Amino acid sequence: TYSGHPVAAAVALRTLEIYEERRLIDHVQAVSPRFLERLVRLGGHPLVGNVRGVGLIGGIELVADKATRRAFDAAQRVGPFLSERCAEHGLILRNIESSMAFCPPLIITEAQIDDLFNRFEDALEDTHKWVGQG
Repeated sequence: TYSGHPVAAAVALRTLEIYEERRLIDHVQAVSPRFLERLVRLGGHPLVGNVRGVGLIGGIELVADKATRRAFDAAQRVGPFLSERCAEHGLILRNIESSMAFCPPLIITEAQIDDLFNRFEDALEDTHKWVGQG
């Protein structure tokens, strides 16, 4: 198996060295406040029931009714529809049932974070109109 294999261990060690050489953790700590600020802003949208994030990882939960946090029926395929709209706007996000997952590259800049969320907001608004609430 790959578990504990010397080659896999060597690759993992080199990866950690690269993180240190390029100060990736420092960079993530510098840009993550902007990422989380933009993520939290999505919580005000009528289709967003829950927002969660840490560092450069985040997620939103889509809901049919914000007040009761009632989920969309899976047969409506709202998550996949939103994922397709994201792609149309040049953004790739993972749709997990009624949630959308954000996990950009660790080298993302603040300007790219703004671009990511601007594109997502456009896709979210397209979805809002599609479900008949916009």
